[in-house]
Amino acid sequence: MKNHKSLAKTGCSLFFIIILVPTLLIAQNKKPVKIIYETDMCMAVDDVGALAMIHGLQNRGETELLAVCLNATGDPDGAAAIDAINTWYGRGDIPVGVWKGSFPDPDTSKYMHVLTLFPHDIDSKSAPSALETYRKILPEQPDKSVTIISTGHLQNLDELLRNDPDLVASKIKELVIMGALQNDPEHFVLHNTEKAAQNVMENWPTPLMFHLLGEGIMTGSGLKDTPKENPVRMAYYLQLGPEFPDNASWDQMTVLYGVRGVSGYFKQNFTGTGLLVGGYKWDLQERKDSWLELLLPEESYAKIINDLMLEPPKK
Repeated sequence: MKNHKSLAKTGCSLFFIIILVPTLLIAQNKKPVKIIYETDMCMAVDDVGALAMIHGLQNRGETELLAVCLNATGDPDGAAAIDAINTWYGRGDIPVGVWKGSFPDPDTSKYMHVLTLFPHDIDSKSAPSALETYRKILPEQPDKSVTIISTGHLQNLDELLRNDPDLVASKIKELVIMGALQNDPEHFVLHNTEKAAQNVMENWPTPLMFHLLGEGIMTGSGLKDTPKENPVRMAYYLQLGPEFPDNASWDQMTVLYGVRGVSGYFKQNFTGTGLLVGGYKWDLQERKDSWLELLLPEESYAKIINDLMLEPPKK
């Protein structure tokens, strides 16, 4: 029987293997992942944290943010707020597209208008539609090279699919969706988006990945110690209060998979049935769709996300 010291040594070794294996896998992937970030930034603040995380990943050479597309227009300050965050990170030239169609029962935001007080040069009137943005960005990319990370509603993608299905089929590698595989009551339903969601689930030509992970992965309190000029800090302050309590990380987990893939972080499952609230069903194996499970303790993901969210602008 091993003594306590031997057991402790073994435990430490296993701990370092768990932490280091994902790092080693990431290090081997030197080519930046091209992404377009689809967000419903407005009512929740994890969308803001996810965008900050993307910039942290780009600072490290792991990703290239091609554009940000807003799929909720409940707040007219959305495009300006997104551009203010991009500008803070020194990337104010990143295109921002917005949904230009109807959006019934819009949400309200505690932080969007205040973010427009930070430096930016785009607003919702001057920003192009998301469709125009996709039509400009995607033809310039290599075939099967772009990952779309969707953390909101699907009407932008529905419009793209209806108007340019060949562009989607040729340029998109994967669509990563923050939403429940079965009976999601929010992302594929609210604001009259049911038909858009069904069209995407039924006709999207590349694999879809679903997840609803992040509720117990708490991040963001460290933003309190970042500069007051940081619009991400301001968004968390206005949403959560001056004590900067940690917040759930659904959107950040979507980014983590979208950029780093499985990387020892996730178990990816390719079997099962997708189901929308309206009744539409599909078999995941038909398109090689998938859903994720966690492999690490929640605290491990929180550390990874916090480190990336707190990364300062690259000088």
